[in-house]
Amino acid sequence: MTGPQILIAAIVIVLVIAFIITVVLQNVTAKEMISTNTKLVENQNALLEQNRLLTEKLKDSEEALENAFLRGDNIPDEVTKLHQQTRQLREHISQTSDMTDVELLAWLDRQMEERRLFTDRSLTLKTLAPALGLTQKRLSGLFKNHPKYSSLGDYINEKRFLEGCRLLREEPNWTIEAVGAAAGFGGRRTFQTEVKRRLGITPVQYRMANGKSKVKSEPPTDQV
Repeated sequence: MTGPQILIAAIVIVLVIAFIITVVLQNVTAKEMISTNTKLVENQNALLEQNRLLTEKLKDSEEALENAFLRGDNIPDEVTKLHQQTRQLREHISQTSDMTDVELLAWLDRQMEERRLFTDRSLTLKTLAPALGLTQKRLSGLFKNHPKYSSLGDYINEKRFLEGCRLLREEPNWTIEAVGAAAGFGGRRTFQTEVKRRLGITPVQYRMANGKSKVKSEPPTDQV
């Protein structure tokens, strides 16, 4: 064989070997992928089965609890409260699932006023959303393009501001700090800043302008 023939033969041999290696690697990769997919399917089936069993247990527990209520059994207050909260959340989810943003915001207004949610000083998106049976994304999305409120925090602050103004008018003997706390503000300064920002006057000036006497004492503990 001449030199060029030997070179061509060598190239052919290399190509054949490379092809064989590629085929082998592809077979190994395919087997690994099949094995991985099989394990994923098995895990998914196991999770579905666990979910089914948990759902059945939950249903049985709920039926047992409902029967206990009907029988008038002595049920701990904690269990009763949790049961009521769970039922309320389910009602909320059922009510709000098909609402438009406008309808949901109107519903949120009712919940805020009826349950006085804004008076909770530790209220956040993270705690409010599950209390309403909503996702954080759904709740915060209501204010994404809202013409009045820039965020959920802005919405809650207005609720607190309006409540604070009402208390300034109707509770002349409460201190400014007590009024702010009862309305849901974190402190006296926060309340003062919000009133000053919205009205251009201090809470004391607002109270005086509405014909109320100067503050004299703290409100009873159960009113704060």
